[in-house]
Amino acid sequence: VASFFFIGLMSMMIPLCHVFGALVAVCLFMGLFDGCFICIMAPIAFELVGAQDVSQAIGFLLGLMSVPMTVGPPIAGLLRDKLGTYDVAFYLAGVPPLIGGAILCLIPWVHERQKLKER
Repeated sequence: VASFFFIGLMSMMIPLCHVFGALVAVCLFMGLFDGCFICIMAPIAFELVGAQDVSQAIGFLLGLMSVPMTVGPPIAGLLRDKLGTYDVAFYLAGVPPLIGGAILCLIPWVHERQKLKER
């Protein structure tokens, strides 16, 4: 959850980097947290679907992840053409991971409520 949240935060910080060193630092942190997210994806998929279907689940996750990665750059280009800057594209790219991280933070609370209802 923390890595997902920080991926969004780092995406939103890219337009704020006016010095090359700051951009390098933001990209390093973004790469670190993205690596953490990718590494934890397989164990989570294994836990959710079991050993039999883990390869299909990972393929499905990567397939879903390919949609915004394919559609995002043309949309960013359109925003740049209309607004004259890529800043809005970076800010908008950071919103889904922030929302996803916030929703993922609620999972323990929902899980605990389900346990209480079962008792």
